[in-house]
Amino acid sequence: MDLQGWMRRALAEAALAAESGEVPVGAVLVWQNQIIAADHNHTEHSEKPLEHAEMRVLAAATGRLSQAQWRESTLFVSLEPCPMCMGALMHCHLGRVVFAASNLKWGACGSVCDFLNLFPAEQIEVLGGICEAEAQAQLADFFKTLRASRV
Repeated sequence: MDLQGWMRRALAEAALAAESGEVPVGAVLVWQNQIIAADHNHTEHSEKPLEHAEMRVLAAATGRLSQAQWRESTLFVSLEPCPMCMGALMHCHLGRVVFAASNLKWGACGSVCDFLNLFPAEQIEVLGGICEAEAQAQLADFFKTLRASRV
């Protein structure tokens, strides 16, 4: 599958989040063209602020990949990772992060801060903007609906 195909899988996870009232962020961890783990945000219903899509995927994949396999893996995520998630990805020695939409509030891949420059010893390849318009539309629709329901 190509980058857009994997990102669309992450966007499908994000859609599941939106359907359940969660901020629509989805993530898919891929190694050798196989999904190792896929999930979406669960922060609202669980009332656990650490239940980001990326953290849930990392937790599900822990123990399933060797260190070498982590370095060969790619995380596809619909929104640029925040500092918490980017730090966790670095601790896992992930090889690559591909995100759709920039996170102008919390982005740790260059939008707000750049963890790769802060921690140059940990080399993670980062690619943003894959299926960006779809992810931005998904987020905009979710927050528009949320605001309308609070009126």
